[in-house]
Amino acid sequence: QIIAGTSRKDDPKVFSVNNRRVNELLELGLSDKRNLLLHEAMEVLEQYGVPTVKSAVATSGMEAKNVAENIGYPVAMKLISEDVLHKSDVGGVELNLRRGSTVEQAYDKMMARIHESYPKAKLDGVMIQSMVAGGRELIVGGRHPILFGPVVLVGMGGIFVEIFEEATIRVAPISEREAKAMVDELKGAQILQGARGQERFDIDALVEVILRISQLLVEFPRISELDINPLRINPENKGCVALDARIILN
Repeated sequence: QIIAGTSRKDDPKVFSVNNRRVNELLELGLSDKRNLLLHEAMEVLEQYGVPTVKSAVATSGMEAKNVAENIGYPVAMKLISEDVLHKSDVGGVELNLRRGSTVEQAYDKMMARIHESYPKAKLDGVMIQSMVAGGRELIVGGRHPILFGPVVLVGMGGIFVEIFEEATIRVAPISEREAKAMVDELKGAQILQGARGQERFDIDALVEVILRISQLLVEFPRISELDINPLRINPENKGCVALDARIILN
């Protein structure tokens, strides 16, 4: 049934994605009665075609060093733990690590620091990631409110809960036209559009990420909350990349 005032070009895009693998990851979390770990959340994004930063998991200082050398310096180190939700608030993130000895020391210090703050927390290692420079940071995500279907949001960075009222929001599934309107309504839209002779950012790539997240939330209502924070958007034609992700299951 076509509603008056709409057209085929306003229909939501449907991307080819790996639903089976995403279902496996969600089932793993649900069976363990936990939310997704950092590397699992990042893999969900990958399976839905959202570009993610080059990364790998390490469970010891030596392994972290080897992973970092394989990825290439400088790297970031991020805690993986189902018991520590906001890792940056408790020293669970280290940036701009440039040598193997520094990576090993950072790993040992991070584990000791987190264990002291959360003695009962299960620590699953760290994720080592390439450092990504330049661009602008945004947040893209969504929620499944109790009263209606999933909502998708985009905002100019910041903490998910704090910016929820300031972000532009639509009920999913959304069309490409709606996704572009979400970006246009941002308070920082002129920055992304290259105001006053500044470089223009890759808004088309951002729109595609928004659409893919919309599809993910519609197809998997078991995802209660999702945010990519930050999503780094690069200059025009250079895409964007997810640097961190959080997925909470209901």
